Amino acid sequence: METISWVAPEHEHREHTSDWYWAIGIISVSLAIAFIIAGNMLLSIVIVLGMGTLLFTAKNPPQLKEYKISRIGIRAGSKLYPWESLHSFCVVEKEEDSKDYHEPKLMLISKKSYLPHIMIPLNEYIKDDVYEALVLLLPEEPREEPIIERLARKAGF
Repeated sequence: METISWVAPEHEHREHTSDWYWAIGIISVSLAIAFIIAGNMLLSIVIVLGMGTLLFTAKNPPQLKEYKISRIGIRAGSKLYPWESLHSFCVVEKEEDSKDYHEPKLMLISKKSYLPHIMIPLNEYIKDDVYEALVLLLPEEPREEPIIERLARKAGF
């Protein structure tokens, strides 16, 4: 098998207005205050830290990462996913009736319970080559994009 490699941003980046940042900030602070009133201080801290991390990630443009398919597994930057740890794969594309556009993604279904889905960005030029290589190595299991990915994209992340 020949090695297939490509470079892509680690996530989709969208420019946001200051209103978007204010809205996310107000929502997260309101939730944190509500959980403090309800007596759940730990959850309010987690919400504030999580939203702060998400806002920081949304503000900064993504770094380019090299992705590589080889005989030993799939490498995403410095992280290697060996074939033995993967259950199946599918290529997630924009749905026909959806107005929500996104680049195609490779979704790897892992055997690990704490990391069930691994999303790897593709582009139109490499998509077919990646599919042809993976269909020989892993079973294809058509699935929909995880709901958390769709919700994050709708919210602007």
